[in-house]
Amino acid sequence: SAMSAVGVVCLDPPVIAVGIKARRRTYRNIRRTNTFVVNLPLEEDLHAVDYTGTRKFRDSPDKVAESGLSIDTLPETGLPYVTSCPVAMACELVGNLGRNELGLDGPPSHQVVLGRITECTVERQWLAEDELRLEDMPVLLYLNRVYAARGRKLGVQRFTDDPEVMAAKLREYRSLTIERKGPGWTSRPSTS
Repeated sequence: SAMSAVGVVCLDPPVIAVGIKARRRTYRNIRRTNTFVVNLPLEEDLHAVDYTGTRKFRDSPDKVAESGLSIDTLPETGLPYVTSCPVAMACELVGNLGRNELGLDGPPSHQVVLGRITECTVERQWLAEDELRLEDMPVLLYLNRVYAARGRKLGVQRFTDDPEVMAAKLREYRSLTIERKGPGWTSRPSTS
């Protein structure tokens, strides 16, 4: 299922939040298996992302194959991921925020699912010496039913710091080294 509401909410341990409609099959599968994978698509997958994200599995059980996407399994967890996506993050469900947890009178439009990243693969072409080169990726953006390409980079966090302090902090925050993240953080050959 295509999701637009995804974000990192904790660095140590690495935890992401995903917004998913409770009626979706994806949400039920996450609750059943306590696992999920978040794939970061590039602009080149625009058609496939829209196609798979706007068709119900019940009506289009072959939608992934019809979209042209390929699926493989991650080496450690064995969970499926989309091979054309340069970043795949396998997660273990650690929490769910719904009506009761958010103190709402009615059901929210989306459930907030929290997952601890247990395995992450990144295509080698997007890795620098010790960090992810996210600023160079043509990442596909989606918000309010609109797909967009990234605009120009305006700066990076801590740009108001001394350049050496900023560089050290960026390495600390963005590092994907095995020593820092532990097992489960690997690179894989590029598919493009």
